[in-house]
Amino acid sequence: MKTLRRFVLVVSLVALVGLPAAAQDSRYKPLPGQAQTGDMPELLKSLRSLTDQAERSRAADPTFINDLRNLANAYDNPWPLKLMSDDFHDGDFTRNPAWTVIAGTWQVDTRGRFNGLHSTISKPKAASQQPGTTGTDAQEIIGNVLGGLLKQQQAGQSGQGDRQTGQAAPDERATIFAPVNITNAFAIRVEIASRDSGGRFDFGPSIGQRGDNLYRITYMPEAESGLVLSRVTAQGTQLLASSNGRISLEDDRSHAIEWKRDRAGKMTVALDGAQVIEATDMQIGKPFDGLLMDNSGGTYWIRSVEITGAR
Repeated sequence: MKTLRRFVLVVSLVALVGLPAAAQDSRYKPLPGQAQTGDMPELLKSLRSLTDQAERSRAADPTFINDLRNLANAYDNPWPLKLMSDDFHDGDFTRNPAWTVIAGTWQVDTRGRFNGLHSTISKPKAASQQPGTTGTDAQEIIGNVLGGLLKQQQAGQSGQGDRQTGQAAPDERATIFAPVNITNAFAIRVEIASRDSGGRFDFGPSIGQRGDNLYRITYMPEAESGLVLSRVTAQGTQLLASSNGRISLEDDRSHAIEWKRDRAGKMTVALDGAQVIEATDMQIGKPFDGLLMDNSGGTYWIRSVEITGAR
């Protein structure tokens, strides 16, 4: 660590103040001596301070200054490990990475309004969450939507459909799982587009395909809290936090949901760069073994999924 620290500081100082062209009229002044503790946070703080001062005094090439900033950011990133990235441009979700369909129908749409992993579930309006839910009613939003998943799987495996009509019963949900080792501290970015109001979409890191243990983001366009963060364990489902006010993604555009969790269990959720949820929870302390996504009403395109983790 000390060797790396000396190397970065020496290289930075020489590069920033040792350029002959800049030395003639530079306003750059070396920083005064500082007490050193030898830890990485101090190194990064010093490097950023030197970089900022060099930029103000124009003591180095702007491209090089930007490279130094990127170097500092790379070491300061709590989630430097790339665990998964899929934009579905290859038209195949069954390999690289290999998603597994648990229920319903999923396909890669390459010709529609949006490209991406696509799913449609038609649901009667009366069966959806109605507008106007407030306060403790948000608890209804976080009910375990995967609770009927086993029943649907069993019905599909036994070949049972609608006994009265002799036709297969329509899908009640579409669930898909990507097996990937996700560290307990993670950053998940999902780019999503939605077409139908009155639906519901859930996603989150899970221990197992059934979703018995997972953290989950729920999107419901007609609920008073458009995005909800919850925890699902054997003890039940617990609301952790929710956004303030309704959220509508049905605007013929795609949107980015960025979900970050650090080692201390602090989680933040941002929609298109604006933070909408913050919560801390340490109940699930184990790594996860996959990403679970569930459509229980609506039409969605998952345009890309990116997951990074901690060392």
